[in-house]
Amino acid sequence: MCGICGASADFRAAAVRAMCARMTHRGPDDEGWHVDERCGFALGARRLSIIDPAGGHQPVANEDGSVWAVLNGEIYNHPALQAQLRRRGHSLSSRTDTEVLVHLYEDYGDRLVHALEGMYAFAVWDSRRRRLLLARDRFGEKPLFYHAAEGRLNFASELTALSGAGARLRISAQAVSDFLILGYVSGESSILEDVRQLAPGHLLTWEAESPAPRIERYWTLPQPPATDGRHRRELAAELELLLRQAVRSRLIADVPVGVFLSGGLDSTLVATLAAQEHAGGLRTFNVAYAAGQVNEDRAARRTAERLGAEHAELVLGDGEVRRLVPAALARLDQPNGDPALVPLHALAAHARRQITVALGGEGADELFGGYPRYRWLAVSPVMQRLPSRLSSVAAEAAGRSPGGKRQRLAELVGSRDPLQLHLDWVTGRRFRLMRGLHGPRLRDCEADRPLGEARAVVADAALTDVPSRFMALDRSSWLPDDVLAKADRATMLCSLEMRTPFLERGLAEFALSIAARRHLWPTGKTLLREVHRAVTGLARPPRKTAFRVPTAEWLRGPLQAQLEHHLSEGRLVRDGWLDAKRLGALLSEHRNGADRSALLWPVLTLGCWLEGAGQAHAAD
Repeated sequence: MCGICGASADFRAAAVRAMCARMTHRGPDDEGWHVDERCGFALGARRLSIIDPAGGHQPVANEDGSVWAVLNGEIYNHPALQAQLRRRGHSLSSRTDTEVLVHLYEDYGDRLVHALEGMYAFAVWDSRRRRLLLARDRFGEKPLFYHAAEGRLNFASELTALSGAGARLRISAQAVSDFLILGYVSGESSILEDVRQLAPGHLLTWEAESPAPRIERYWTLPQPPATDGRHRRELAAELELLLRQAVRSRLIADVPVGVFLSGGLDSTLVATLAAQEHAGGLRTFNVAYAAGQVNEDRAARRTAERLGAEHAELVLGDGEVRRLVPAALARLDQPNGDPALVPLHALAAHARRQITVALGGEGADELFGGYPRYRWLAVSPVMQRLPSRLSSVAAEAAGRSPGGKRQRLAELVGSRDPLQLHLDWVTGRRFRLMRGLHGPRLRDCEADRPLGEARAVVADAALTDVPSRFMALDRSSWLPDDVLAKADRATMLCSLEMRTPFLERGLAEFALSIAARRHLWPTGKTLLREVHRAVTGLARPPRKTAFRVPTAEWLRGPLQAQLEHHLSEGRLVRDGWLDAKRLGALLSEHRNGADRSALLWPVLTLGCWLEGAGQAHAAD
């Protein structure tokens, strides 16, 4: 795990040294750089030592120094690749996974990505051709940003590092508008104008002689079939084997490894398999809250006791929340409005005292149908076929007792657009409400851009049913841009590597070889529940599904003063991003008991970021 960077025409490595200095948290153990003396292209890396701590210095070169590489992440199948390369006559000088890149490039060129299983963003510099290759892993677990202008190219693992390269980068009003709706910056854009993010499963090539970036997709998720006749037990047995192999590969490290155990199905499965594979006692970690009613610490504790794991629990009180939240949100390279980032970061910092690598359950919901909204939306075609009169009667009946399932049913019956309903559910209706809070800087933005981008995904003719469409939408946007970005930043801010067994390529492709409906019924994650019964011997899996956060209580309590600051004197309103008067009314409603946290949390996130990492960027 590292922070990587590169810059053209950087003969003295001044730019890459400055970028490395801003990514020390991503790699506190070592740093290095290499400059091509002929054209001045420089590579840099900050290193968190996981594999071969003594011999894994980056950048890494091939035998004659003609090919150089830097890597952020882990190549999980590197032991097999090293053995293969030696059989082919290559001489390897270390055990580090980064070194396989230069030798695979010698043999296969850009096609080397097809040999890799892992989470990664890497750069390979071919000095003979004066050519750069950048690649990002299939799901987007590791970030990679680039800025191309006037024939030059800079890239880095984080936006704050690109700012250190000397370019004056401006905040994008459209990206801010999109963020306030979605809670994250989506797709290939970034919060900064003219800075792009390399999409998951893509390559970028750049040559000194023709310095225009060229982008190519190298991997696409398969589309699930409409039907599947295989027996459930057969599928569950294959899934167990694949998941066990994925967990085993992610336990490979020369440093201590643990598991983030939320108490739910996904992390319980990972922890159980890790305990069976791990030599010696397993360490597990969980976070709980002094406020609110969303704790799941008992379930995590019971699982740890059953596994004989050494379990550590962190309880976040008001004092920790008041201190931790503004500091963490201010340090993000671009804002992420997922409240779960806060407890995940706190848990990572707590666990870092004992471990350097943690396994988590990210990706299971998007691949195996874990979110209940998939099952709700699956019946939307039936609801749309109801006569309007009958639909109105059903909506009225369902809406008489709003809340929970009745509320969702009322909305489903009354909606003619399942995509809009889906986005309302995942954003807390920010699509409908956030525009009324815009200040002058955002009033000319295209408010419906995220809706249009989402509609293009769900309209794909290859997706044969409603659940498949919305699961594909989450895999293309929500998973890489929110879930995985959150996991990367929350853990790397305290120099801890997080690994996700559910995103192993073969496991993911297996999940998508099965019709979506088989994952969803009768309860969601049907096959994972079958595997849970097989590996734990328990009849019922835990019910918890994810980190939940008491944001409503925090915004009325330890974070209220911080939010009031942003609404009265912070850059958020001073620079014209949002309307102070309307925000003040919203906060007053929240203080008086109405839950407005879905709107207020992204506002708080943006305010903290603008006064933290965002200060380096021009607003106009």
